[in-house]
Formats: sequence, C-alpha cells, structure tokens
Amino acid sequence: MAARPSPWPRAGRGALLLAAALLGGVPRVTRAAPPASAGAAVLRIAANPIYPPLEFRDPLTDRLTGFDIALGEALAQRMTMRAVWQETSFPQMIPSLQSQRTDMILSGFSDLPSRRGALDFVRYLKSGAQVLVLRDDPIHRPEDLCGKYVAASRATAFPAMIRDWSRVHCAQAGHPDMVVYPSESGADARTQLLQGRVSAMVQGSETVGYFIDITHGAFRRLGTPLSMSYLAMAFAKSRPDLREGARAALGAMIADGTYARLLRRWSLQEDAIEMPSGDTAP
Repeated sequence: MAARPSPWPRAGRGALLLAAALLGGVPRVTRAAPPASAGAAVLRIAANPIYPPLEFRDPLTDRLTGFDIALGEALAQRMTMRAVWQETSFPQMIPSLQSQRTDMILSGFSDLPSRRGALDFVRYLKSGAQVLVLRDDPIHRPEDLCGKYVAASRATAFPAMIRDWSRVHCAQAGHPDMVVYPSESGADARTQLLQGRVSAMVQGSETVGYFIDITHGAFRRLGTPLSMSYLAMAFAKSRPDLREGARAALGAMIADGTYARLLRRWSLQEDAIEMPSGDTAP
C-alpha cells in the first residue's frame, strides 16, 4: 500500500509540528476512576510527571494525567484505597519508599536487576529502545543508519545502547558507526529529527504510539526495539502485602478488559503484558 500523503509540505512540516512534539501535544482527556470513600486507606504513589503519555500535567488544567495516573487510580479503587499522588524527583523515588514517605512508585520506573536488592516489583508494561524516523524517509532498517546521526536523550541509557548496537551491527560489518547526538531530552531529539539535523532518534517504546498519534503520523517505527525491558510498580521489601494486593488488582483489570481499554486510550497496545509478573529477590 502506498504511503499516505503528508498533510504538510515537506519544508514546513517541522515548524508546524514543533510545538506538539516539544510539549507532548494536546493531551487526551481521561477520567480518573471514581474516588474511594473519604475514610478509605490512603495509597501514596510517587510520580515524576514529565513523561507523556505515562504521566504529565495537562497544560490547560495543570491536572495530572496519563496512563500511569489512570492505572494508579483504578488500582487503588480495586484495593479499596484512595490514591494520593506525591510528585517526586526521579533521584528521590527510591529514598521516598525506604523512608516510608510513599507506599509505591508508579512513574515509568524500570525493573532492573540492580534495583531488586532494595525493591520489589510488579511489571505492568513492556519497554525498549525504539528507533524512530520521519514517515517519508527512505530508511528501511536500523543498519541503514550506520554512519548517520542518531539522537537520544543524554539523561537516559539510550546513547550507550546505540553505541553498543552500532559496534555489533555497523563496525563488525565494515560500515561506519552510528554517530550519537546526545540531546537534552526526548523532546529535543524529536525536534532535531523534525528539523532534519539527525536521521533518526531513539526513545522508549512505550512513548512511541502516543507521539505518532498526536503528530498525525509524522514519525514511524524503524524495526523492532533495540532492547527489551519492563516498567514496573515498585514497593519497599517490607510491604509484601501491598505488592500482592496491587498484583491481584492488576490481574483483575487484565481479566476484565480494563487494562486493555487504558492501553488503547494512550496508544500503548504494543507494550501490553499478559500477566502481572515481577521479581522480589536480588
């Protein structure tokens, strides 16, 4: 099937999409689950709302929104608790659990072996390093990017991942390495791609469907993710009761279709899990 014609002229597309790509576009309005009664136990959830479509602030209302927010509200309701969101900087998330200032992390947080000595996890979403290119660019596979500039946020592990992948798939095949452009953020990487300064970018696979959607298909995925990991709810090891309550609630949401509906609302269908698994040991 022929590609759909772009709704913007090639020369002007970057300027027209720049604001949407930088700010995450016009956020989708989502209704939170009905609150539990005022006397319900409180579930204090740590979140860093700077990562659409998982958690961010609606620029029109300043309210928290996103997949993680809707998921956390629904989980708390099923656990007969009341979700209270505590905005926390990323470096303070683990200390907030360990000091009992929060009960749970639900904020695009990765289940990593290095974290399992201190935390227990319940996985709820797949993740990975996904390469994006502009829809109309004649690039067919990641190997076509050997010798070209690829952007990724310097605050993530993606620049190192790109270099590692390039050493295996470019250098060993006799091609020049990919050239990593360490951008200030994912938004900056999208800007560089839209303006033609780089040939591709890498961002978390869980964000890709949303940005393709809000930019009317200006981007497209290039192949499958370069890596595979999981996002997970995190709990202090002293709270196995809370961890198992959240695991059971998520399992019920998967079984009755609530989880699938939330995934569709935020263009996350490709990142779905089949069951809420997790690691509880180092």
